[in-house]
Amino acid sequence: MASASKLAMMHGAEQQPSAELPGFAVKHYSPAELGQLWGLSVETIRRMFEREPGVLIFENPAKGSERRRRTMRIPESVAERVYRRLSTRSRA
Repeated sequence: MASASKLAMMHGAEQQPSAELPGFAVKHYSPAELGQLWGLSVETIRRMFEREPGVLIFENPAKGSERRRRTMRIPESVAERVYRRLSTRSRA
């Protein structure tokens, strides 16, 4: 798993800290991006975050025989919160 500092390094030094940015302007990760950072599959990331408060899910309901399409975006603050929760759980 990536550390919170590794998540922060992806932004670049020239950007403002997340706490100073409005919610829409903070970095939002796709499940593929977080999966690559944390060494997990896209499906594992989706399962971990699908019911997490603050995660954005855009859904296009299926019409007829089309499959349902869902796009998930995970704000940096939510990724950090889940990472902290999981990393402290493993230490206990």
